[in-house]
Amino acid sequence: MKTPVLISTIPVLLFSCSKKNPEITPKVNTPTTEVIHKISVSDSIKVEDSAKITDVLTGEFHAKVLVFENISDKTLQDSLYAPLNIKLDNYSKQELQKGLHTKKEAFYQEIKELLSDWSPEFKQIWGQHSAMKVFSDKNDFLTVQYTADGYTGGAHGYYNEIYKVFDTENLKTLQLKDILKAQDPQIWSRILMDNFLKNDLDTEQAQMLLVKDIPLNNNFYFDDQHLYFLYNQYEIAAYAAGPILIKVPFADIKPFLNDTFKSRLKIQ
Repeated sequence: MKTPVLISTIPVLLFSCSKKNPEITPKVNTPTTEVIHKISVSDSIKVEDSAKITDVLTGEFHAKVLVFENISDKTLQDSLYAPLNIKLDNYSKQELQKGLHTKKEAFYQEIKELLSDWSPEFKQIWGQHSAMKVFSDKNDFLTVQYTADGYTGGAHGYYNEIYKVFDTENLKTLQLKDILKAQDPQIWSRILMDNFLKNDLDTEQAQMLLVKDIPLNNNFYFDDQHLYFLYNQYEIAAYAAGPILIKVPFADIKPFLNDTFKSRLKIQ
């Protein structure tokens, strides 16, 4: 009579094991959802090219873009590449490569059209250079830096920097209104001018200011302690001043900060 007893206990053991398995499964799958929604760089593309336009003039084109293949939101994709004047139906690596090729050909064509008005008499290189890179990635905020410089004749070339901050938690481009709840022009002109003068002891850029009031702009980024505004050449000062970076401590503008933003950066 012992054998039947052993046989009957086997199904009971199997049943008890199978009941425990479903409790473990959700814990294994949970972490993967966060990775899917992150804005992250999957690759980069670089194009470096030159072409002889005339006997004395060479065109030079350099460009580097980042690839974000895990982003499907078209509005966010457009925003990521807008500072480089790239707008595509599809931002795959292959399409971005084609987009850079189109920009290169357009630049060489632009040079040829400029030559109809004036052509250099000695050897020159006219160039267009642009790049994007991750400037910082912290607290679910991704900051991308865009730089561009070039020369197509004239007294001097050009250079500019643009910064854009992307909220990787909510998958959107961060706007100034997401940081500041109060943007009164008179108040902020005073804040920006005061902080500009504090940081101008070594650069002497203040001597080349073209404006009496410094306005807020959308070329900003931040770290744990400060909010930064960058003004490119001719925006508020002469070309010789170069880009002007104004650093504003969070400690001085706490009443103007949005509560949600303060919470995410743990600003007390």
